[in-house]
Amino acid sequence: MAPASFTAGLALALFLVPSLAAAGPSLSGVYRAEPYGKLELKTEGAHVTGTLVSENPCNFPPPTQVLKGDFEGSVLVARLRVCQTGDMCPAEQFYTVLGFYNSDDNTVVAYVRLRDGCQSSALPKSGRFVLGLADKVVPEETPTSSATAAVLDANTRRAAMLATRRGEELYQLGQFAEAVKSFTQSIDLDSGGTNWSAYFGRGMSQLRQGKADLAIKDLEKARARTDEPRIFYGLACAYAAKRDKVKALDFLGRAVAGGYDLENALANKELVQVLGNDPKFKEWVKISSEKKSRGTAAGGNSSP
Repeated sequence: MAPASFTAGLALALFLVPSLAAAGPSLSGVYRAEPYGKLELKTEGAHVTGTLVSENPCNFPPPTQVLKGDFEGSVLVARLRVCQTGDMCPAEQFYTVLGFYNSDDNTVVAYVRLRDGCQSSALPKSGRFVLGLADKVVPEETPTSSATAAVLDANTRRAAMLATRRGEELYQLGQFAEAVKSFTQSIDLDSGGTNWSAYFGRGMSQLRQGKADLAIKDLEKARARTDEPRIFYGLACAYAAKRDKVKALDFLGRAVAGGYDLENALANKELVQVLGNDPKFKEWVKISSEKKSRGTAAGGNSSP
C-alpha cells in the first residue's frame, strides 16, 4: 500500500524551468532519414507522429508508427523506435531523442545515443538522425563544431529538466505510470549528476505503484548524486514497504540528521504500522520535533 503522506502537500519541486517557446513548426508529408527510411510525419498542435512508409534496415512492416513526440518551440522531444544488435541488447527499443528544427532547409537534426554495446543498422555510427523532405537532398554529415556541441548540450539539459517538470506534474495528479515515463525521458536525455531529481521522482513514482525494489534502485542513484534528505526519507518508506525495519530506521535517522521534518511521517500509516512501536522511531520523531521548534528542520514534503 502506498504511503498516505505522499499525497499531502504535493508541489512542483526542484528545477522548474521556463517553458520553451510554445509554438513549434508544423511538419507534414513524407520525410527521409538515411539509412533509417521514409516516414510520413503528421503534426497536431505541438504533437508529432511519424509512420514508416518504406522498406527499412530494421524490417519494420509499413505502416508502423516509429516516432512520437512534441515540439517545444524549435526543439522536438520524442521517442524513436530503433532496431539494434549486441550482447544484452533487446532486438528493438524506443529511445528518447532531442531534435532541432532548421527552418532554412525544413530539416530536423537529432542524435540517438544507443545503450552501451549496442549498434543499429538504421543509424550511422555517430547516431545522427536527420529528417528531411523526401524529395530534397539531405546535407552530408559534417563534424559538430564545439560551439554547436555546447548548444546541443545546453538544450539537452533544458529538455531533460522540462521532462522532469512534466513528471512532477503527473505525480501531483496521481498519474504515476505516466510520471515514470516522463522521468525516464529526462534520464535518457541527461543521466548526469545534476539530474538527481529525475531519479528521485521516478523512484517515488514507482513506490506509489507498489514497486519498492525498483524504487530503491532509483533512489540509490539519486543518493549517489546528492545528500538531499528527502531521498533518505523516500528510502526509509521503501524499506518499510519491504518490512525491513533495520534499513528503514537507518535511513529515517539520516533524513532527520539532514534536517528533514518528520511531521508528515506520523500521517504515513504504513510507516507508522511498521516502525511506530520501535523506540528508535519515537526517538527520531522527538529529535525532528525539537529541530523544528528551534527552526533547524527543513520542509518535510517528500514529493518529487
